[in-house]
Amino acid sequence: MEGKEGVDTTPNVPSEKKKPVVIITIGMAGSGKTTFTQRINSYLHSISSPPYILNLDPAVTHMPYEANIDIRDTVDYQEVMKQ
Repeated sequence: MEGKEGVDTTPNVPSEKKKPVVIITIGMAGSGKTTFTQRINSYLHSISSPPYILNLDPAVTHMPYEANIDIRDTVDYQEVMKQ
């Protein structure tokens, strides 16, 4: 709100707590999910804001970055396919 002579008279309102950004990456095989995630991961590390990465694909054989939580630690993909 502006008062006389363009001076801002808005009362001091505390800014809201910054909410986290969440990116969910889904797509068909070969669509670039891993490349996209690798590049976002690299960029965020370069600005000293490392991301928290979850891997929910139990069948992936190689990831060029480290996931904080990896479903492969708890799910044996080959055993699930046998059942």
